[in-house]
Amino acid sequence: MDRIRQAVTRARGGEKQAAPTVAKHPGAPHLASRNVGGDHPLSDDRFAHVACNLEKFGAHRIISNEQDPVLNAYRVLRTRVLQKMDAAGWKTIAVVSPGAGAGKTVTAINLAIAIGAKTGAHPVLADLDFYRPSVSRYLGFREPPSLVDYFEGKRSLDEVTVRPDLGDLLVMPNERVTRRGAEFLTSDQADQLIHTATNTYHSRILIFDMSPLLGCDDTLAFLPKVDCVLLVAASGQTRVSELKEAKRILAKTNVIGTVLNKSPRALMANQYY
Repeated sequence: MDRIRQAVTRARGGEKQAAPTVAKHPGAPHLASRNVGGDHPLSDDRFAHVACNLEKFGAHRIISNEQDPVLNAYRVLRTRVLQKMDAAGWKTIAVVSPGAGAGKTVTAINLAIAIGAKTGAHPVLADLDFYRPSVSRYLGFREPPSLVDYFEGKRSLDEVTVRPDLGDLLVMPNERVTRRGAEFLTSDQADQLIHTATNTYHSRILIFDMSPLLGCDDTLAFLPKVDCVLLVAASGQTRVSELKEAKRILAKTNVIGTVLNKSPRALMANQYY
């Protein structure tokens, strides 16, 4: 979080910032070299480095500094998620919502950033919403790779995984819409993605931003491959009937918790802090 705050401070102070781009050259914008695996060092040159458009984080409700009033809420969410997953020995979590517009992508991104700020967590965030991929747009990546290319056999997983300037975090972005999501998510490539992220990339937690539960079968097809699910609902928007249907769909899935998004500030706990 400190790195994010410092970058925003420099931008507001008029210092020259590198344009958000993807590069693999020695002069590309990136943070200092880091080990992804702690005791299992992973070359910093393995992934393309990307710069986020931090100035647009506020418009997309992405946390960008220590003064953000909802930062503490995501820290609490991070701690509860990691505690429950560690206790159960889980490493993969799908962030889902009953319908569109509940804020699941924002929740997935902010959770990944919060976990990435925790030493040794090494999270990976994968955009598996093939109907409306938004992770790279929210983070302000310019011309990022597409995870669909990996599923189609056109590029390796290393080639579609990027390292943004957001602490210890890897992102598997996507720019391509496809109606073959259920086919891809039940394929051997999906199994290999999970295996590579958790073993080769040494990720403590792999976060999937998924399509909404209602309206397509992508997420339903992928659920047997994940350890648990975080359900996101929007205050004043998600209907009770949608939540009941989501509960029915997730009856055989480990639901780690439910996030009430877009709630009025007056209802937030611990306002003193």
